[in-house]
Amino acid sequence: MRPKKVQPGKVKQETIGKEPPEKLVVEEHGVPHEVHLLGGLNVGLFTDMREHRRNLGRFTRGRRVLNTFAYTGSLSVAAARGGASEVTSVDLSTGVLKWAMENFRLSGIEPAEPRYRFVGNDVIRFLKEERARKAEYDLVILDPPTYSAARAAGWSMKNDYPDLIALAAELLPRGGQGILWVSSNVHRSRALLRHIEEGLAKSRRQARVLETGGLPPDYPTPLEYPEARYLEVCYVAVA
Repeated sequence: MRPKKVQPGKVKQETIGKEPPEKLVVEEHGVPHEVHLLGGLNVGLFTDMREHRRNLGRFTRGRRVLNTFAYTGSLSVAAARGGASEVTSVDLSTGVLKWAMENFRLSGIEPAEPRYRFVGNDVIRFLKEERARKAEYDLVILDPPTYSAARAAGWSMKNDYPDLIALAAELLPRGGQGILWVSSNVHRSRALLRHIEEGLAKSRRQARVLETGGLPPDYPTPLEYPEARYLEVCYVAVA
């Protein structure tokens, strides 16, 4: 066992046995992803979202997809592999967007194609800019952190999620053809459907719930501790 040096802001971790390489390509349902196993919490792929990545392609064929808080682009890759006509990935960190582009290449998808965009920007600022230019997307993915101090005004899912949902809904076409894919850590926040209901009321849009989901079967939780089932994902058709 060899203790790792801890840098400010990093998660303390230990390596037991042979240390893994700095970068490793793993497969999830046959889809390759680059992971950094020595990156603390920043490994690049979170297994609790595995089934949602696999199922996303059912909703993306022929659609213009916007993936916000894109991180290493695993949901963007799923959308592209699912036949999306366009995929735009937005994250404040240009470093993780380069990582996302490499994940595209691992799937045999050329990220430099015009139909794929990787935008380093604050998500809320980007959504407002897209609204100003009257941009439209058929499917918007919202997978934000529970809390972030990266923005000048900070971010809190508990307080700010409805406004984010309202902004995203304004980029969806009218007529019920647009879809919001929304996730939430419900252990630390209100139930996801409450966020969605409030956000769509702010944007004066109607919606139908298409599908909901949570943790995969290999994340069992005690019956008497429902708070442990922290992940909630919802697909909503927005009119």
